[in-house]
Amino acid sequence: MSININRQTTTNSIAIDQKKAQKQDNVGSQKMAEATTNSKDSVKLTAQALNLNKMQTETKEPKVNAQRIESLKSAIVNGDYKINTERLAERLSKFEGDFSKAFS
Repeated sequence: MSININRQTTTNSIAIDQKKAQKQDNVGSQKMAEATTNSKDSVKLTAQALNLNKMQTETKEPKVNAQRIESLKSAIVNGDYKINTERLAERLSKFEGDFSKAFS
């Protein structure tokens, strides 16, 4: 709808323009309503996402050993806790390997 800056339109033509605009709005909203009722949403996961999901479900929740946790806490506080660097390196390497498999 154009704007007449000279205000040389009649009330009748303004009413006609308003009805045209309203009809266009109604047609547009009907098309949107039809599109939303006819379409269905879907999700497709990538192979990487499926692999990560599989890894998550395969890992079991570890059982919590409260006595072991307390002994580790006290060893750390006392400065008696020793880190096995070879074991740590092996486990980090295994984790990286498993992680890279998820993205290949």
